[in-house]
Amino acid sequence: MNKEIRWLKPNGNMNQVLLSSIISFCRLASANGYKAFTTKKTNLIFALTLFFSLSLIPLNAQFNKNEYVEIISAGSLESTTPGIQELIGDVKLKQGSMYLSCDKAVINEKTNDFTATGHVYMNKKDSVRTYSNVMEYLGLTKQTIFSGNVKLVSDKTTLETDKLTYENNGDAHYENSANITQENTKIFSKRGTYHTSKHMISFRENVVVKAEEFYITSNALDYDTKTKITYFIGPTNIISKNGKIYCEAGYFDNNKGESVFKKNAVVRDKAMILKADSIYRNTKKEVSHAYRNVHATDTVDNVTITGDHGIFYEKAGKSIITENALLQQMIDGDTLFLHADTLRAVNDEKKKEKKIYAYHGVRFLKDDLKGICDSLTYFPSDSLIKLFKDPVLWMDKSQISGQYIEILIYGNKIHELRIKKNGFIISQNGKNAFDQIKGRDMTGYFSDGKMKKMKVMGNGETVYFAKEKDSSYTGVNKAECSNLMIHFKDNQVSKIKFYQKPDALFIPIDQIDLEKLKLKDFMWRIEEKPKDVADLLK
Repeated sequence: MNKEIRWLKPNGNMNQVLLSSIISFCRLASANGYKAFTTKKTNLIFALTLFFSLSLIPLNAQFNKNEYVEIISAGSLESTTPGIQELIGDVKLKQGSMYLSCDKAVINEKTNDFTATGHVYMNKKDSVRTYSNVMEYLGLTKQTIFSGNVKLVSDKTTLETDKLTYENNGDAHYENSANITQENTKIFSKRGTYHTSKHMISFRENVVVKAEEFYITSNALDYDTKTKITYFIGPTNIISKNGKIYCEAGYFDNNKGESVFKKNAVVRDKAMILKADSIYRNTKKEVSHAYRNVHATDTVDNVTITGDHGIFYEKAGKSIITENALLQQMIDGDTLFLHADTLRAVNDEKKKEKKIYAYHGVRFLKDDLKGICDSLTYFPSDSLIKLFKDPVLWMDKSQISGQYIEILIYGNKIHELRIKKNGFIISQNGKNAFDQIKGRDMTGYFSDGKMKKMKVMGNGETVYFAKEKDSSYTGVNKAECSNLMIHFKDNQVSKIKFYQKPDALFIPIDQIDLEKLKLKDFMWRIEEKPKDVADLLK
Protein backbone atom coordinates (compact mmCIF):
# COMPACT_ATOMS: atom_id res chain seq x y z
CA MET A 1 0.00 0.00 0.00
CA ASN A 2 1.56 3.25 -1.09
CA LYS A 3 0.67 6.09 1.36
CA GLU A 4 2.00 9.64 1.34
CA ILE A 5 4.20 10.39 4.32
CA ARG A 6 4.77 13.92 5.72
CA TRP A 7 8.10 13.29 7.49
CA LEU A 8 8.90 14.84 10.83
CA LYS A 9 12.26 16.50 10.46
CA PRO A 10 14.50 15.65 13.44
CA ASN A 11 16.80 18.25 14.91
CA GLY A 12 20.47 17.52 14.19
CA ASN A 13 21.26 17.50 17.89
CA MET A 14 18.94 14.58 18.71
CA ASN A 15 20.62 11.26 19.46
CA GLN A 16 20.46 8.35 17.11
CA VAL A 17 18.09 6.39 19.32
CA LEU A 18 15.47 9.15 19.25
CA LEU A 19 15.98 9.57 15.50
CA SER A 20 15.38 5.86 14.96
CA SER A 21 12.27 6.04 17.13
CA ILE A 22 10.89 8.91 15.11
CA ILE A 23 11.55 7.14 11.81
CA SER A 24 9.97 3.99 13.17
CA PHE A 25 6.95 5.98 14.28
CA CYS A 26 6.58 7.57 10.89
CA ARG A 27 6.85 4.19 9.16
CA LEU A 28 4.31 2.75 11.56
CA ALA A 29 1.99 5.61 10.79
CA SER A 30 2.49 5.08 7.06
CA ALA A 31 1.83 1.36 7.36
CA ASN A 32 -1.48 2.15 9.04
CA GLY A 33 -2.47 4.65 6.38
CA TYR A 34 -1.76 7.86 8.27
CA LYS A 35 0.23 10.97 7.44
CA ALA A 36 2.39 11.40 10.49
CA PHE A 37 0.82 14.13 12.62
CA THR A 38 -0.98 15.57 9.56
CA THR A 39 -3.50 12.94 8.52
CA LYS A 40 -7.25 13.42 8.84
CA LYS A 41 -7.35 11.10 11.86
CA THR A 42 -4.29 12.09 13.83
CA ASN A 43 -4.15 15.78 13.33
CA LEU A 44 -1.58 17.34 15.62
CA ILE A 45 -1.72 20.41 13.46
CA PHE A 46 -5.34 21.06 14.39
CA ALA A 47 -4.32 20.94 17.99
CA LEU A 48 -1.73 23.63 17.34
CA THR A 49 -3.92 26.03 15.38
CA LEU A 50 -6.01 26.99 18.34
CA PHE A 51 -5.46 30.58 19.25
CA PHE A 52 -7.96 33.32 19.68
CA SER A 53 -7.55 36.97 20.56
CA LEU A 54 -9.08 39.07 23.25
CA SER A 55 -8.12 41.93 20.95
CA LEU A 56 -4.61 40.51 21.05
CA ILE A 57 -4.47 36.96 19.59
CA PRO A 58 -4.58 36.75 15.76
CA LEU A 59 -6.80 33.97 14.47
CA ASN A 60 -4.44 33.22 11.60
CA ALA A 61 -1.78 32.22 14.10
CA GLN A 62 -1.90 28.58 13.05
CA PHE A 63 0.27 25.84 11.66
CA ASN A 64 0.67 25.59 7.93
CA LYS A 65 -0.32 22.09 6.88
CA ASN A 66 2.10 22.24 3.95
CA GLU A 67 5.11 22.51 6.26
CA TYR A 68 6.89 19.78 8.17
CA VAL A 69 6.42 19.39 11.91
CA GLU A 70 9.84 19.31 13.48
CA ILE A 71 10.47 17.42 16.70
CA ILE A 72 13.16 19.49 18.34
CA SER A 73 13.41 17.18 21.34
CA ALA A 74 11.66 14.45 23.30
CA GLY A 75 12.94 11.99 25.86
CA SER A 76 11.20 9.01 24.23
CA LEU A 77 8.48 7.94 21.85
CA GLU A 78 6.27 5.20 23.28
CA SER A 79 3.25 3.18 22.14
CA THR A 80 2.22 0.88 24.98
CA THR A 81 -1.43 0.90 23.90
CA PRO A 82 -2.52 0.22 20.32
CA GLY A 83 -3.54 3.42 18.56
CA ILE A 84 -1.99 5.69 21.19
CA GLN A 85 1.39 7.31 20.67
CA GLU A 86 3.26 9.19 23.41
CA LEU A 87 6.11 11.66 23.33
CA ILE A 88 7.54 11.83 26.85
CA GLY A 89 10.05 14.17 28.47
CA ASP A 90 11.03 17.67 27.38
CA VAL A 91 8.77 17.55 24.31
CA LYS A 92 9.41 20.37 21.84
CA LEU A 93 7.64 20.66 18.49
CA LYS A 94 7.97 23.27 15.77
CA GLN A 95 6.30 24.06 12.47
CA GLY A 96 7.27 27.25 10.71
CA SER A 97 6.90 30.03 13.27
CA MET A 98 4.71 27.92 15.61
CA TYR A 99 6.25 26.27 18.65
CA LEU A 100 4.87 23.87 21.30
CA SER A 101 6.57 22.46 24.34
CA CYS A 102 5.29 20.26 27.17
CA ASP A 103 6.32 17.41 29.45
CA LYS A 104 4.21 14.86 27.59
CA ALA A 105 2.21 14.69 24.36
CA VAL A 106 -0.30 11.90 23.60
CA ILE A 107 -1.94 11.19 20.24
CA ASN A 108 -5.00 8.94 20.14
CA GLU A 109 -5.29 7.74 16.54
CA LYS A 110 -8.77 6.25 17.08
CA THR A 111 -10.48 9.34 18.55
CA ASN A 112 -8.29 11.95 16.84
CA ASP A 113 -7.60 13.37 20.29
CA PHE A 114 -4.35 15.13 21.17
CA THR A 115 -3.27 15.94 24.73
CA ALA A 116 -0.29 17.92 25.96
CA THR A 117 0.41 17.94 29.70
CA GLY A 118 2.88 19.49 32.08
CA HIS A 119 4.34 22.95 31.55
CA VAL A 120 2.46 23.41 28.28
CA TYR A 121 3.80 26.34 26.29
CA MET A 122 2.67 27.42 22.85
CA ASN A 123 4.00 30.35 20.86
CA LYS A 124 3.93 31.93 17.45
CA LYS A 125 6.82 34.20 16.62
CA ASP A 126 6.10 37.85 17.42
CA SER A 127 2.58 36.92 18.52
CA VAL A 128 0.85 35.09 21.34
CA ARG A 129 2.41 33.01 24.10
CA THR A 130 0.10 30.50 25.78
CA TYR A 131 0.83 28.66 29.03
CA SER A 132 -1.23 25.96 30.79
CA ASN A 133 -0.97 22.71 32.69
CA VAL A 134 -2.97 20.80 30.07
CA MET A 135 -3.97 21.30 26.44
CA GLU A 136 -6.54 18.96 24.89
CA TYR A 137 -7.76 18.70 21.31
CA LEU A 138 -11.00 16.66 21.04
CA GLY A 139 -11.33 15.12 17.61
CA LEU A 140 -15.07 14.44 17.90
CA THR A 141 -16.13 18.00 18.77
CA LYS A 142 -13.05 19.67 17.30
CA GLN A 143 -12.66 21.64 20.52
CA THR A 144 -9.36 22.64 22.06
CA ILE A 145 -9.27 23.09 25.83
CA PHE A 146 -6.52 24.71 27.86
CA SER A 147 -6.82 24.06 31.59
CA GLY A 148 -4.89 24.66 34.77
CA ASN A 149 -3.14 28.00 35.28
CA VAL A 150 -3.95 29.15 31.75
CA LYS A 151 -2.12 32.29 30.67
CA LEU A 152 -2.17 34.03 27.29
CA VAL A 153 0.37 36.78 26.73
CA SER A 154 0.60 39.10 23.74
CA ASP A 155 2.40 42.41 23.56
CA LYS A 156 1.27 44.26 26.69
CA THR A 157 -1.81 42.13 27.34
CA THR A 158 -2.22 39.05 29.54
CA LEU A 159 -5.24 36.78 30.10
CA GLU A 160 -5.30 34.40 33.07
CA THR A 161 -7.96 31.77 33.78
CA ASP A 162 -8.36 28.16 34.92
CA LYS A 163 -9.95 26.89 31.71
CA LEU A 164 -10.18 28.18 28.17
CA THR A 165 -12.16 26.39 25.41
CA TYR A 166 -11.85 26.95 21.64
CA GLU A 167 -14.79 25.86 19.51
CA ASN A 168 -14.56 24.48 15.97
CA ASN A 169 -15.85 27.79 14.54
CA GLY A 170 -12.91 29.64 16.09
CA ASP A 171 -14.89 31.13 19.00
CA ALA A 172 -13.34 30.79 22.44
CA HIS A 173 -14.82 31.08 25.91
CA TYR A 174 -14.16 30.74 29.61
CA GLU A 175 -16.71 29.92 32.29
CA ASN A 176 -14.73 30.02 35.55
CA SER A 177 -13.59 33.64 35.72
CA ALA A 178 -10.65 35.33 34.03
CA ASN A 179 -8.37 38.29 34.65
CA ILE A 180 -7.11 40.35 31.72
CA THR A 181 -4.34 42.91 32.15
CA GLN A 182 -3.46 45.40 29.43
CA GLU A 183 -0.85 47.93 30.48
CA ASN A 184 -2.58 49.85 33.30
CA THR A 185 -6.03 48.39 32.68
CA LYS A 186 -7.36 45.26 34.38
CA ILE A 187 -10.54 43.40 33.39
CA PHE A 188 -12.29 40.67 35.36
CA SER A 189 -15.41 38.70 34.48
CA LYS A 190 -16.89 35.38 35.46
CA ARG A 191 -17.61 34.35 31.86
CA GLY A 192 -16.31 35.51 28.51
CA THR A 193 -16.57 34.65 24.82
CA TYR A 194 -14.61 35.76 21.78
CA HIS A 195 -16.78 35.67 18.62
CA THR A 196 -14.26 35.42 15.81
CA SER A 197 -16.61 36.20 12.91
CA LYS A 198 -17.85 39.35 14.65
CA HIS A 199 -14.46 40.35 16.10
CA MET A 200 -16.38 40.77 19.35
CA ILE A 201 -15.49 39.83 22.95
CA SER A 202 -18.42 39.37 25.33
CA PHE A 203 -17.74 39.74 29.05
CA ARG A 204 -20.52 38.42 31.30
CA GLU A 205 -21.27 38.32 35.04
CA ASN A 206 -19.49 40.43 37.64
CA VAL A 207 -17.55 42.40 35.05
CA VAL A 208 -14.98 44.79 36.55
CA VAL A 209 -12.67 47.11 34.61
CA LYS A 210 -9.96 48.98 36.53
CA ALA A 211 -7.82 51.71 35.01
CA GLU A 212 -6.07 54.86 36.14
CA GLU A 213 -8.81 57.05 34.67
CA PHE A 214 -11.92 54.99 35.50
CA TYR A 215 -13.47 52.01 37.27
CA ILE A 216 -16.33 50.09 35.61
CA THR A 217 -18.68 47.50 37.05
CA SER A 218 -21.29 45.74 34.93
CA ASN A 219 -23.02 42.45 34.35
CA ALA A 220 -22.34 42.54 30.61
CA LEU A 221 -19.86 44.32 28.32
CA ASP A 222 -19.02 43.70 24.65
CA TYR A 223 -15.78 44.81 23.00
CA ASP A 224 -15.23 45.07 19.25
CA THR A 225 -11.56 44.29 18.62
CA LYS A 226 -11.70 45.80 15.14
CA THR A 227 -13.35 49.17 15.89
CA LYS A 228 -12.12 49.38 19.52
CA ILE A 229 -15.70 50.14 20.63
CA THR A 230 -16.95 48.96 24.04
CA TYR A 231 -20.70 48.27 24.30
CA PHE A 232 -22.60 48.48 27.61
CA ILE A 233 -25.16 45.67 27.89
CA GLY A 234 -27.36 46.00 30.96
CA PRO A 235 -26.80 48.00 34.18
CA THR A 236 -23.32 49.58 34.13
CA ASN A 237 -21.54 51.90 36.59
CA ILE A 238 -18.53 54.00 35.59
CA ILE A 239 -16.52 55.90 38.21
CA SER A 240 -13.79 58.41 37.38
CA LYS A 241 -12.07 61.31 39.10
CA ASN A 242 -14.63 63.63 37.49
CA GLY A 243 -17.73 61.79 38.69
CA LYS A 244 -19.99 58.78 38.17
CA ILE A 245 -21.99 57.44 35.22
CA TYR A 246 -24.83 54.91 35.17
CA CYS A 247 -26.58 53.45 32.14
CA GLU A 248 -28.23 50.26 30.97
CA ALA A 249 -27.15 50.48 27.33
CA GLY A 250 -24.69 52.41 25.20
CA TYR A 251 -21.11 52.35 23.96
CA PHE A 252 -17.70 53.99 24.12
CA ASP A 253 -15.62 54.57 20.98
CA ASN A 254 -12.02 54.78 22.14
CA ASN A 255 -10.68 56.01 18.78
CA LYS A 256 -13.11 58.91 18.45
CA GLY A 257 -13.44 59.61 22.17
CA GLU A 258 -17.22 59.34 21.88
CA SER A 259 -19.63 57.81 24.40
CA VAL A 260 -23.35 57.08 24.30
CA PHE A 261 -25.26 56.30 27.50
CA LYS A 262 -28.86 55.09 27.20
CA LYS A 263 -31.70 53.67 29.29
CA ASN A 264 -31.96 55.52 32.61
CA ALA A 265 -28.65 57.27 31.92
CA VAL A 266 -27.26 59.32 34.83
CA VAL A 267 -24.05 61.38 34.86
CA ARG A 268 -22.88 62.84 38.18
CA ASP A 269 -20.06 65.21 39.03
CA LYS A 270 -19.24 67.37 42.04
CA ALA A 271 -21.86 70.01 41.24
CA MET A 272 -24.38 68.44 38.84
CA ILE A 273 -26.55 65.39 38.24
CA LEU A 274 -27.60 64.86 34.61
CA LYS A 275 -30.34 62.38 33.65
CA ALA A 276 -31.80 61.66 30.20
CA ASP A 277 -33.08 58.91 27.95
CA SER A 278 -29.78 59.16 26.10
CA ILE A 279 -26.55 61.11 26.62
CA TYR A 280 -23.92 61.56 23.90
CA ARG A 281 -20.48 62.68 25.09
CA ASN A 282 -17.32 63.64 23.17
CA THR A 283 -14.35 63.52 25.53
CA LYS A 284 -12.02 65.19 23.01
CA LYS A 285 -14.30 68.19 22.50
CA GLU A 286 -15.60 68.02 26.11
CA VAL A 287 -19.17 68.44 24.89
CA SER A 288 -22.25 66.38 25.81
CA HIS A 289 -25.73 66.22 24.28
CA ALA A 290 -28.73 64.89 26.19
CA TYR A 291 -32.02 63.91 24.56
CA ARG A 292 -35.55 63.38 25.87
CA ASN A 293 -36.57 63.66 29.51
CA VAL A 294 -33.46 65.68 30.33
CA HIS A 295 -32.97 66.53 34.04
CA ALA A 296 -29.96 68.65 35.02
CA THR A 297 -29.69 69.34 38.76
CA ASP A 298 -27.27 71.81 40.33
CA THR A 299 -26.62 70.12 43.68
CA VAL A 300 -24.95 73.21 45.14
CA ASP A 301 -27.82 75.66 44.57
CA ASN A 302 -30.53 72.98 44.39
CA VAL A 303 -31.70 74.10 40.94
CA THR A 304 -33.12 71.58 38.46
CA ILE A 305 -33.62 72.29 34.76
CA THR A 306 -35.59 69.88 32.60
CA GLY A 307 -36.28 69.69 28.87
CA ASP A 308 -35.99 67.42 25.86
CA HIS A 309 -32.61 68.57 24.54
CA GLY A 310 -29.53 69.69 26.42
CA ILE A 311 -26.02 70.72 25.35
CA PHE A 312 -23.26 70.82 27.97
CA TYR A 313 -19.88 72.48 27.37
CA GLU A 314 -17.72 71.09 30.16
CA LYS A 315 -14.59 73.20 29.69
CA ALA A 316 -16.54 76.46 29.30
CA GLY A 317 -18.89 75.57 32.16
CA LYS A 318 -21.97 76.25 30.03
CA SER A 319 -25.17 74.31 29.46
CA ILE A 320 -28.17 74.97 27.22
CA ILE A 321 -31.56 73.25 27.53
CA THR A 322 -34.38 73.66 25.04
CA GLU A 323 -37.67 72.02 24.06
CA ASN A 324 -40.10 72.27 26.99
CA ALA A 325 -37.34 73.75 29.14
CA LEU A 326 -38.38 74.14 32.79
CA LEU A 327 -36.41 75.35 35.83
CA GLN A 328 -37.32 74.32 39.38
CA GLN A 329 -36.00 75.62 42.71
CA MET A 330 -37.28 75.72 46.28
CA ILE A 331 -37.95 79.33 47.36
CA ASP A 332 -39.90 80.53 50.36
CA GLY A 333 -40.96 77.00 51.29
CA ASP A 334 -42.40 76.08 47.89
CA THR A 335 -41.11 75.42 44.41
CA LEU A 336 -40.44 78.08 41.79
CA PHE A 337 -41.21 76.83 38.25
CA LEU A 338 -39.82 78.80 35.32
CA HIS A 339 -40.28 78.08 31.61
CA ALA A 340 -38.69 79.63 28.52
CA ASP A 341 -37.87 78.64 24.96
CA THR A 342 -34.20 78.37 26.00
CA LEU A 343 -32.54 78.06 29.40
CA ARG A 344 -28.78 78.62 29.56
CA ALA A 345 -26.61 78.13 32.65
CA VAL A 346 -23.07 79.49 32.99
CA ASN A 347 -20.62 78.56 35.76
CA ASP A 348 -17.73 81.02 36.07
CA GLU A 349 -15.10 79.19 38.15
CA LYS A 350 -12.81 82.24 38.39
CA LYS A 351 -15.51 84.53 39.76
CA LYS A 352 -17.16 81.67 41.66
CA GLU A 353 -20.38 82.85 40.06
CA LYS A 354 -23.31 81.08 38.44
CA LYS A 355 -25.85 82.58 36.09
CA ILE A 356 -29.01 81.23 34.48
CA TYR A 357 -30.38 82.96 31.39
CA ALA A 358 -33.95 82.45 30.11
CA TYR A 359 -34.77 83.57 26.59
CA HIS A 360 -38.12 84.35 24.98
CA GLY A 361 -41.54 83.50 26.25
CA VAL A 362 -40.52 83.41 29.92
CA ARG A 363 -43.29 82.31 32.29
CA PHE A 364 -42.90 81.38 35.95
CA LEU A 365 -44.88 80.69 39.10
CA LYS A 366 -44.79 79.73 42.75
CA ASP A 367 -47.60 79.76 45.29
CA ASP A 368 -47.52 83.51 45.92
CA LEU A 369 -45.72 84.76 42.81
CA LYS A 370 -46.42 84.44 39.11
CA GLY A 371 -44.91 86.32 36.21
CA ILE A 372 -44.09 86.70 32.53
CA CYS A 373 -41.42 88.52 30.52
CA ASP A 374 -39.42 88.14 27.32
CA SER A 375 -36.09 87.30 28.96
CA LEU A 376 -34.65 86.79 32.42
CA THR A 377 -31.33 86.45 34.24
CA TYR A 378 -31.07 84.49 37.49
CA PHE A 379 -28.08 84.52 39.85
CA PRO A 380 -28.61 81.54 42.20
CA SER A 381 -25.58 82.40 44.36
CA ASP A 382 -26.82 85.98 44.87
CA SER A 383 -30.49 84.96 44.85
CA LEU A 384 -31.21 87.71 42.33
CA ILE A 385 -33.69 87.50 39.43
CA LYS A 386 -33.70 90.16 36.69
CA LEU A 387 -36.69 90.44 34.32
CA PHE A 388 -36.37 92.21 30.96
CA LYS A 389 -38.72 93.43 28.22
CA ASP A 390 -42.33 93.89 29.29
CA PRO A 391 -42.18 92.05 32.63
CA VAL A 392 -45.39 91.51 34.62
CA LEU A 393 -45.72 89.99 38.12
CA TRP A 394 -48.79 88.85 40.05
CA MET A 395 -48.60 88.65 43.85
CA ASP A 396 -51.77 87.85 45.73
CA LYS A 397 -54.27 90.37 44.27
CA SER A 398 -51.62 92.71 42.85
CA GLN A 399 -50.27 93.05 39.32
CA ILE A 400 -46.80 94.61 39.05
CA SER A 401 -45.22 95.86 35.83
CA GLY A 402 -42.39 98.04 34.57
CA GLN A 403 -39.71 98.16 31.90
CA TYR A 404 -37.29 96.21 34.10
CA ILE A 405 -37.82 94.34 37.40
CA GLU A 406 -35.43 92.81 39.93
CA ILE A 407 -36.41 90.27 42.60
CA LEU A 408 -33.98 89.77 45.50
CA ILE A 409 -34.38 86.57 47.49
CA TYR A 410 -32.95 86.12 50.96
CA GLY A 411 -33.28 83.02 53.12
CA ASN A 412 -35.35 81.37 50.37
CA LYS A 413 -37.93 84.17 50.66
CA ILE A 414 -38.57 87.29 48.59
CA HIS A 415 -36.72 90.07 50.35
CA GLU A 416 -36.88 93.00 47.95
CA LEU A 417 -38.63 93.95 44.70
CA ARG A 418 -37.15 96.63 42.43
CA ILE A 419 -39.16 98.12 39.55
CA LYS A 420 -37.25 100.32 37.13
CA LYS A 421 -38.95 102.82 34.80
CA ASN A 422 -42.71 103.12 34.47
CA GLY A 423 -43.50 101.08 37.54
CA PHE A 424 -47.17 100.25 37.88
CA ILE A 425 -48.93 98.25 40.62
CA ILE A 426 -52.62 97.38 40.27
CA SER A 427 -54.72 95.57 42.91
CA GLN A 428 -58.29 94.56 42.21
CA ASN A 429 -60.85 95.69 44.79
CA GLY A 430 -63.99 94.70 42.94
CA LYS A 431 -65.16 93.80 39.48
CA ASN A 432 -64.01 97.09 37.96
CA ALA A 433 -62.45 98.71 41.04
CA PHE A 434 -58.65 98.87 41.25
CA ASP A 435 -56.13 100.31 43.69
CA GLN A 436 -53.20 101.74 41.73
CA ILE A 437 -49.64 102.85 42.45
CA LYS A 438 -47.53 104.38 39.72
CA GLY A 439 -44.04 105.88 39.62
CA ARG A 440 -40.78 106.09 37.74
CA ASP A 441 -38.92 103.70 40.04
CA MET A 442 -40.27 101.57 42.87
CA THR A 443 -38.76 99.37 45.60
CA GLY A 444 -40.88 96.93 47.58
CA TYR A 445 -39.69 95.59 50.96
CA PHE A 446 -40.87 92.21 52.25
CA SER A 447 -41.04 90.42 55.58
CA ASP A 448 -41.87 86.72 55.85
CA GLY A 449 -42.67 86.74 52.14
CA LYS A 450 -45.25 89.54 52.47
CA MET A 451 -44.86 93.07 51.09
CA LYS A 452 -44.73 95.52 54.01
CA LYS A 453 -43.95 98.76 52.21
CA MET A 454 -43.31 100.22 48.80
CA LYS A 455 -41.04 103.18 48.10
CA VAL A 456 -41.90 105.26 45.00
CA MET A 457 -39.26 107.59 43.57
CA GLY A 458 -40.32 110.03 40.86
CA ASN A 459 -43.70 110.82 39.31
CA GLY A 460 -45.63 109.10 42.07
CA GLU A 461 -49.39 108.60 41.65
CA THR A 462 -51.82 106.63 43.80
CA VAL A 463 -55.44 105.59 43.64
CA TYR A 464 -56.84 103.51 46.46
CA PHE A 465 -60.31 102.86 47.84
CA ALA A 466 -60.98 104.01 51.40
CA LYS A 467 -62.85 101.63 53.72
CA GLU A 468 -64.69 101.80 57.00
CA LYS A 469 -63.99 99.33 59.78
CA ASP A 470 -66.83 97.16 58.48
CA SER A 471 -64.97 97.02 55.11
CA SER A 472 -67.58 99.16 53.37
CA TYR A 473 -66.17 101.67 50.86
CA THR A 474 -66.45 105.37 51.62
CA GLY A 475 -64.70 106.75 48.57
CA VAL A 476 -61.41 106.94 46.69
CA ASN A 477 -58.17 108.69 47.66
CA LYS A 478 -56.32 109.96 44.63
CA ALA A 479 -52.92 111.65 45.02
CA GLU A 480 -49.87 112.77 43.08
CA CYS A 481 -46.47 113.19 44.70
CA SER A 482 -42.96 112.84 43.33
CA ASN A 483 -41.73 110.57 46.13
CA LEU A 484 -43.76 108.56 48.64
CA MET A 485 -43.78 105.46 50.86
CA ILE A 486 -46.77 103.13 50.96
CA HIS A 487 -47.30 100.75 53.91
CA PHE A 488 -49.27 97.52 53.64
CA LYS A 489 -51.13 95.38 56.12
CA ASP A 490 -52.70 92.09 55.12
CA ASN A 491 -51.84 92.95 51.51
CA GLN A 492 -53.92 96.13 51.72
CA VAL A 493 -52.75 99.75 51.77
CA SER A 494 -52.73 100.83 55.42
CA LYS A 495 -51.12 104.27 55.09
CA ILE A 496 -49.15 106.48 52.71
CA LYS A 497 -46.29 108.78 53.61
CA PHE A 498 -45.63 111.67 51.18
CA TYR A 499 -42.12 113.12 51.05
CA GLN A 500 -43.39 116.30 49.42
CA LYS A 501 -46.77 118.02 49.60
CA PRO A 502 -49.10 115.90 47.49
CA ASP A 503 -51.79 116.99 45.08
CA ALA A 504 -54.51 114.96 46.76
CA LEU A 505 -58.22 114.45 46.18
CA PHE A 506 -60.89 112.41 47.96
CA ILE A 507 -63.84 111.32 45.84
CA PRO A 508 -66.99 110.16 47.70
CA ILE A 509 -68.26 106.74 46.78
CA ASP A 510 -71.40 108.06 45.08
CA GLN A 511 -69.35 110.33 42.77
CA ILE A 512 -66.90 107.74 41.52
CA ASP A 513 -66.40 107.18 37.78
CA LEU A 514 -64.44 103.90 37.66
CA GLU A 515 -63.13 104.43 34.14
CA LYS A 516 -61.80 107.92 34.93
CA LEU A 517 -60.00 106.52 37.99
CA LYS A 518 -57.73 104.44 35.80
CA LEU A 519 -54.30 106.05 35.53
CA LYS A 520 -52.50 106.49 32.22
CA ASP A 521 -51.15 103.23 30.72
CA PHE A 522 -53.50 101.19 32.91
CA MET A 523 -53.76 97.61 31.63
CA TRP A 524 -55.23 94.75 33.61
CA ARG A 525 -53.57 91.60 32.18
CA ILE A 526 -55.01 88.90 34.41
CA GLU A 527 -55.69 86.62 31.40
CA GLU A 528 -51.90 86.31 30.88
CA LYS A 529 -51.30 85.12 34.43
CA PRO A 530 -49.94 81.53 34.51
CA LYS A 531 -52.34 79.15 36.21
CA ASP A 532 -50.22 76.03 36.81
CA VAL A 533 -47.12 74.18 35.57
CA ALA A 534 -48.99 72.72 32.58
CA ASP A 535 -50.09 76.23 31.63
CA LEU A 536 -46.43 77.38 31.71
CA LEU A 537 -45.54 74.93 28.94
CA LYS A 538 -48.40 75.86 26.62
